[in-house]
Amino acid sequence: MSSLPRKILIADSDEIVVALISHILHRQGYVVDVALSASDAAWCLQHKFHDAIVIDSKLLGALDPFRDRLGRTIILGDGDHADAHAVLRKPVEFGSLVETVAACVE
Repeated sequence: MSSLPRKILIADSDEIVVALISHILHRQGYVVDVALSASDAAWCLQHKFHDAIVIDSKLLGALDPFRDRLGRTIILGDGDHADAHAVLRKPVEFGSLVETVAACVE
């Protein structure tokens, strides 16, 4: 197993949600990139590698052209997302978030 920190992209238009998730995951040792819009997320997907992506379901549709780059995806929201690693409902329970991200990147 590599000792390099895992890289996580958090994409959500809610700055408070992004700040909280980023803080929690950073404290768990992850390297975190944030995107506050679909265009920011698209840029990150084009230019950087991430071990997992935590993304609001509202932004997901705009990233269809990048489906092949989404990799391991944890969706924040409701609905059936068969291609996702997991779906977490908002408000996110942070213990579940940490467990889900860890399971996703291992």
